Amino acid sequence: MIPRFLTNLETTFSVTIMVWVSNYASIAIVVAVTNTTNGDGSNFNLYPKQNETWKQNHWERKGAEKITITWAGGKTTTFTIQKDDRVVVWDEAYGVEPNVVTTAV
Repeated sequence: MIPRFLTNLETTFSVTIMVWVSNYASIAIVVAVTNTTNGDGSNFNLYPKQNETWKQNHWERKGAEKITITWAGGKTTTFTIQKDDRVVVWDEAYGVEPNVVTTAV
């Protein structure tokens, strides 16, 4: 038998297939993720030291997509990401943590 408190917790969580982007740069960045597998294809501004939120920092996707990051000043990079990747952006670099499943609470 599953304890009642675990049953209640399970209904509270929502697992989504998504990309999460964190801005650790000292300047604003603009992030665009293609939407061939799902989601919104708009550009999103991520500001430095901004509180990360589900609404602002995640893009729901179901497969490989292209991400474009543009730093204030015009420096741009585009690369392929997968559905559960986490992208971390700094002033002059970025990193990709593969397969980081994120759960909303």
